[in-house]
Amino acid sequence: MRALFVLIFCLFSFSVSAFQVRPMVADLSSQGSQSQQTLRIINPSKNPLTIDVSAFNISISDSGVESLEANEEDFLIIPMTTIIPPGSSQSVIVRYIGEPIINHSKSYRITVEQVSVDLNDNAQSGVGMSLSFRTLFNVVPDNAEAKLIIKEKKQLAENQWGVSLENLGNKYVRLSKGQWNIKSKGKVLTLEGMDLSRALSGKILLPNSKGNIAISIPKEFQAADSELEVVF
Repeated sequence: MRALFVLIFCLFSFSVSAFQVRPMVADLSSQGSQSQQTLRIINPSKNPLTIDVSAFNISISDSGVESLEANEEDFLIIPMTTIIPPGSSQSVIVRYIGEPIINHSKSYRITVEQVSVDLNDNAQSGVGMSLSFRTLFNVVPDNAEAKLIIKEKKQLAENQWGVSLENLGNKYVRLSKGQWNIKSKGKVLTLEGMDLSRALSGKILLPNSKGNIAISIPKEFQAADSELEVVF
């Protein structure tokens, strides 16, 4: 019991001292004053925090698996590496400098990664703990729009559907930001907000792409005899 208490205390201590990043999601223009965003990184701990900031392209498979590829050309990041004193914050400028004219939105992860921190005061073990944030930055052309189509839905398990989606538009879709309405035999279920985010296996659908996601649905709503509507 005492060991469990110590573990919980340690986890709590780490969580309250972990750094914070804001904003976690941002839309940028491909050129002009709106092509820049300032990241604010807050260090509430009692120790200096060393962080690295990097940009990555996002690609998403049809099954919703996200993969990242380093991109050192599309963004100017100042500073890329910095040390934040205890109880202080640091502003990091992230500016898109890629293609100024784009036909569809482009999505990136701007990662803020803590350089390994040694938890041993004597620095003998060489074992550290680090934390990483993956922010979502989207570069969006003027008047871009998403167009989400539900292609198919099927029962995967008693409490789970598989849904095939297609985005015919030129703007990304954050699936967890919509309202999912399910109707069956006079019953109505609405999923949105955190409930929807927890239920979905995939969160983003890129422009002109297809994807298959899983979503947790109560067993009284079976895919074969239910209607599904997604509203943004």
